[in-house]
Amino acid sequence: MNLIDINLLFSLMLGFYIIGSISSLIFLKNSKPGNVLSNVIYCIASITGILTSIFYLLSNNARLQLIHINSNIPFLSFKLEMSRLSAYFILTLSILTLCVSVYSISYLSQYYGKRNTSSFNLLFGIFIVSLVSVFSSGNMLLFLLAWEIMSLTSYFLVIFESEHPETQKSGTLYLIMTHIATAFLTIAFLTIYSYTGSFDITNAATVIPSFSKNMIFICLLIGFGTKAGIIPLHIWLPYAHPAAPSNISALMSGIMIKTSIFGLIQFVFVVLGGGFEWWGITLLIVGSISAVLGVAYALMEIDIKRLLAYSSIENTGIILIGLGLSIYGHAKGNAILSSLALVAALIHLFNHSLFKGALFLGSGSIYYRTHTKNMEKLGGLLKKMPYTGLFFLIACLSISSMPFFNGFISEWFTLQALFHSIGISGHGIKLIAILATAVLAMAGALAAACFVKAFGISFLGLPRSTESQNSIEAPFTMLLGTGLLTFMCVLFGLFPQIVLVLLDKVSNSIVKASIVPQLKGFSSFVYYPKGLEANKISPMFILAAGIILAAVVFLVVKFISRATKERKYGTWDCGFRELNPRMQYTATGFSKPLRIVFRIIYRPSRELQTEDGISPYYPKVMRYVVRTQSVFEKYLYIPLTSLFTSTSGKIRHAVQTGSVHAYLIYIFITIVGLLIYYRFSNS
Repeated sequence: MNLIDINLLFSLMLGFYIIGSISSLIFLKNSKPGNVLSNVIYCIASITGILTSIFYLLSNNARLQLIHINSNIPFLSFKLEMSRLSAYFILTLSILTLCVSVYSISYLSQYYGKRNTSSFNLLFGIFIVSLVSVFSSGNMLLFLLAWEIMSLTSYFLVIFESEHPETQKSGTLYLIMTHIATAFLTIAFLTIYSYTGSFDITNAATVIPSFSKNMIFICLLIGFGTKAGIIPLHIWLPYAHPAAPSNISALMSGIMIKTSIFGLIQFVFVVLGGGFEWWGITLLIVGSISAVLGVAYALMEIDIKRLLAYSSIENTGIILIGLGLSIYGHAKGNAILSSLALVAALIHLFNHSLFKGALFLGSGSIYYRTHTKNMEKLGGLLKKMPYTGLFFLIACLSISSMPFFNGFISEWFTLQALFHSIGISGHGIKLIAILATAVLAMAGALAAACFVKAFGISFLGLPRSTESQNSIEAPFTMLLGTGLLTFMCVLFGLFPQIVLVLLDKVSNSIVKASIVPQLKGFSSFVYYPKGLEANKISPMFILAAGIILAAVVFLVVKFISRATKERKYGTWDCGFRELNPRMQYTATGFSKPLRIVFRIIYRPSRELQTEDGISPYYPKVMRYVVRTQSVFEKYLYIPLTSLFTSTSGKIRHAVQTGSVHAYLIYIFITIVGLLIYYRFSNS
């Protein structure tokens, strides 16, 4: 594929997205044809994006300038470039957008006559174009412009159902946090400009001193970390995702929060030259904390979309563990560790977009038919929605890192990177790596419990509400969009080579080392680096031993039970006439043991609410309410908000006196201060 073809495909992709946005306005008064037309065009644009990325990744081009238009705004040029890293992210975006667009054809039908789906599809297209622009920006000002458009369009998509007060609150919180992120990114970019004299995204490692590099990294970590939802900057995420329509939740969790990972890789490796050891250690610690606390909070949720939102924090933490190890390995000059850890981070990023996209689309199908996100009101959906249940189950197995599914591959690579870092590091980082390994294992166990709960409470047992009882299967295009994602979860779990071939060039372009040729094996279980001392036991041996053990247990059980006869009886109903939904485990009851174990994190409270009847011994209604506290919200954000509000009020009364003379004094002091700063800054 030559340069002209890739340029043409990229231009066609952007053109189709823009046409899809504009076409939605043609049918302002007739939502259905406008919705179908827009999403069909988005599907075509997504396929074009997939082809563009794959052809570029398979080519020998290191970096390709696609569009370069100078503007009249100083320092701002519309420079769009394709690198290995941006092509990989655009590939991930395009695959997810294709499935979401197919899904949206039927999903948005629930808003016909209630909401303007034309405006939704217009914003949807602009949102995707802004994401593509973030990934391909060659200019920091253009990056910030695309970042702001991405944030604003996603805000309007989050509050699409604006009649709900909680939706407006969630949108406001999201808008505040995303602009805090933009403020820190602006500081970082201006600091880079102060040393380079240019806003172009190029290597500036030699001209920026170490102290300034460290300050830039801190700003980047806060700015990108807020968008990624790392703890404790995650406060917006469990509010915005449940409020947004499910197709938007899939895109926000599957790819939008990954723009932060792209930004960290782009600016740490490309602009700052790889950084220092403590950068990697910091990301490793932050990622470990986010991974375990994210899934711990997810396990307590009864709202299925809030559960998935907290789970996204966990998976972002896993990605940051890999990225932190890669930065540390690069700073230490260990090419194998740096490349292996970067591959682990990027493949988990890709896999997460697939299974988390499928889970959010599956939850959207549940809400589409039952009109509730509360798992306590679900149950028995597997008989009513068998295909949705099957797809949701596959996605649950994938996110729980079960073997032969794609989630296992990326966590296995992350563990390999941790094992290798333990073998080659000093005592300090070795201890941190050991703790991170234990945290990753613990997070995996909690994730498995979390999604056993999500699937079991929602799809198994008896229906707990009339809506669940009367539900039917989701429409075909919703099943098709979800099914495509789950199919890829299985495909890339069995054949990870498909992604690893592309990742090899991405890793090599960033850390100047390639790990994939050093991988041993041919399937998901046996992919591990050759020659690493930490890998004494082959995964193939583990697989073979597991199969033999399972076969032996099966034969022993069959031998022992050979003389028994199968008898079928009704399920024991505790002496009642028949089973009913109240006899089942609830979502709250399922997670109670862990709520007791981790009570220091959850701070649970219990309340028994009763409504008196004819006597205190015969109440009409009894409700047992269990609540958990958001520790970060209660002890960090609420006090900070109160302090900011009170301080702002005092400053407002002190500054806004209503006196013209006072305002003139303020202006005079400001001018003098600026003149003094200018004098010393140029001395």
